[in-house]
Amino acid sequence: MSASYDSAHGAIISTWSVQNNQFKWDVAIPANTTATIWVPTTATSSVKEGGKPAATSQGVTPLRIEAGFAVYEVASGSYEFTAAQ
Repeated sequence: MSASYDSAHGAIISTWSVQNNQFKWDVAIPANTTATIWVPTTATSSVKEGGKPAATSQGVTPLRIEAGFAVYEVASGSYEFTAAQ
């Protein structure tokens, strides 16, 4: 599935899927913008961005765990999140 939104700074683009209990999410945030994203998972240690732990990925700041989601703030750029379901 995919969605996009034309923000004041440009398009925010989101494409996601779930296959074999693996959530995959490609998201693009325009320049001069940050976003709060909610990755659906109960296995928060499984969340990766670009193949490495999301908490160590450049531009990604862990915020909290809430109601089955790992919540992050991301800077402008393109990201590929994965997580176990």
